[in-house]
Amino acid sequence: MREEAALPVALVTGASSGIGESVAERLAREGFRVAIGARRQDKLGAVAEKLRAAGAQVLALPLDVRDPASIAAFAAAAQAAFGQVDLLVANAGIGGGGKIEALEDEQISAMVETNLLGVVRAVRAVLPGMLGRGRGHVIVIASVAGAIPVPGLTLYSATKAALIAFCTGLRREVAHRGVAVSAILPGFIATEMTKQQGVPLRMPQPTVVADAVMRLWRTRRRGAVVPWFYAPLIAFSRTFPGLVDRIARRIRF
Repeated sequence: MREEAALPVALVTGASSGIGESVAERLAREGFRVAIGARRQDKLGAVAEKLRAAGAQVLALPLDVRDPASIAAFAAAAQAAFGQVDLLVANAGIGGGGKIEALEDEQISAMVETNLLGVVRAVRAVLPGMLGRGRGHVIVIASVAGAIPVPGLTLYSATKAALIAFCTGLRREVAHRGVAVSAILPGFIATEMTKQQGVPLRMPQPTVVADAVMRLWRTRRRGAVVPWFYAPLIAFSRTFPGLVDRIARRIRF
């Protein structure tokens, strides 16, 4: 039996459903003490109760990643309860889209604040502790859309592309100081977000992303594309961008 002090500590944002919930479940099952945060307190509480019933050590806290003070309070409360953070899974994000000319300024601000700035601020909240101890891991949930921008989801794609660049730069900035940084690029996954968007595809469950989180935690690799079959599509898009442009012009969004 491991001593409590030896149990790693993980923070998961956007953990009230979908990918975040699945990641929190997997981490708890693997022996992490897990702090979960989200705006929807009723759903977050239900996730926490489910994990506690399975014997996990879980702290559920209100979190709005658009609010820097909320992020700081979330990280501080988690560290006060469990100690220094070993793993941050920055998952909170919003989807939706529409053509750029049809987007309201409030929609634009909400997506950039949530999908990009929320991740940057969450990382900033835990990174000093990781660097001070010379160990830690940041895993960011980006998207295949960040590598293959999708017409009709242009702004969403742009925020996810920025996350990929952020992870690349941060990895190069902190790797020599003992902190690993990884990006996961999920394709279409069966979540509330894709259901609301009416994606007409048979999609894998969020557990595939949770599996990728654990693989990256163990290997400290730079990232993963899930499911795997999106990886050759990304390579094709990068190799033949002109052809992909022509294909996109034939599709009406």
